[in-house]
Amino acid sequence: MTYDEFKHNFLTWAIEYIEPVQDNGYPVCPFAKTARLKNEIQFIDATQDVFDACAKFDNKQYKLGVAWLNDNLLNVDQVIKELTAKNDNLLYFKSTTNSGHFVKNFTNCIFIQDKDDINKKRAYLQTTDYYQNWPEHYLKEITENA
Repeated sequence: MTYDEFKHNFLTWAIEYIEPVQDNGYPVCPFAKTARLKNEIQFIDATQDVFDACAKFDNKQYKLGVAWLNDNLLNVDQVIKELTAKNDNLLYFKSTTNSGHFVKNFTNCIFIQDKDDINKKRAYLQTTDYYQNWPEHYLKEITENA
């Protein structure tokens, strides 16, 4: 898959699997559709140099960075630790074809978000019943780094 195909496939995946309302009355991510429609997703090709690619995320212009790894998973966890140490205001979250509770990613990525922004959104969701059906272990996995 090329980088352009990845971007197209990511948006299709988001529309088909992340944005639709689930049985609990919420989309998998209640903020995904707005970010997509407002062009607030920065796509980043991280298939070669993960650290340098992820460092290009612009949290002033974008709500979400999607750094495409493809099959380049070598040392990704270490790179995320290094990026987090360098940019403690950002959240780096690895999403792979094997991760996720509600939906599996079709490829391997690192999602990048501003910690203050995501924490405000999570605080709002905690005032609703959004997290009601989440398994405790998954909620901890998702929220432990922010």
